[in-house]
Amino acid sequence: MVESDKILILYHSGAGSTKVIAEIYHKMLDLYSIDMSSIDLGYDYELLNNYEFFILAFPTYHCAPSTSMMEFIERMPPHQKPKKAFVFTTCGLYSGNALREFTKKCLTKNIHVYDYSVYKGPATDGVLLFPPFSFMYDYEENIAKKIKSDIKKIEHIFNGSTNEVKIPSFKLYTILNFPNKILGKTYKHKLKLLKDRCIGCNKCINDCIRKCWNSIGEYPQYDRTRCEFCFKCVHHCPSEAIILSEKTRTKTKFNERFYNKLKEEIMQDAGS
Repeated sequence: MVESDKILILYHSGAGSTKVIAEIYHKMLDLYSIDMSSIDLGYDYELLNNYEFFILAFPTYHCAPSTSMMEFIERMPPHQKPKKAFVFTTCGLYSGNALREFTKKCLTKNIHVYDYSVYKGPATDGVLLFPPFSFMYDYEENIAKKIKSDIKKIEHIFNGSTNEVKIPSFKLYTILNFPNKILGKTYKHKLKLLKDRCIGCNKCINDCIRKCWNSIGEYPQYDRTRCEFCFKCVHHCPSEAIILSEKTRTKTKFNERFYNKLKEEIMQDAGS
């Protein structure tokens, strides 16, 4: 395979916030030769040789990159020639040092990150666990303007106008957040399947990148030891059969319809 002047948007998305931004990037960069792909456990890393520029995207969970994205990068063989990259993350509240941790890992794979961005998005965990605060249901204010600015940065990097590798500085506030980060990573939620509501569609099984759900037995079986608690299965179950507790069953779900509406709103603002 021969390296070419092509861009690849390579992303991991939990419930869908990161996917929305990735799809908007793909639309706004359609004048370029650009492809888009989500990561998976069986990804063929040889395919990366077809691209010279990566846009890497992932959600931040508890001020750290998603486990799936970090494992994906860790398994990636180092590239023989440096690859250019732009990185963005989505988060419900704070991104902490997630970008710093990720960009440093990218350098070990000969991926040079020349710029990055953070987008505050819907809080997929907070909306299930806490009272319904309005900021949990939307992307940050003026996100369309921010995306347009980031697209220009990407064009400058791709065209060779920017050649300085950037590593985000250490954010001191993460020291204060450290106990909460440890608690968030240590505590394991107990997802439950309501058998009387399950319609046997296997969406939870087919959608889970970490294979937390399997088809052993009459109903889907859940293995929380694999889970990174993105809550995609909770938000996207068509019959609301997967819950954290009975109180969360009636909470607003961030499903395809929810995210498609937000994407349309952002695209409309970006085009104005």
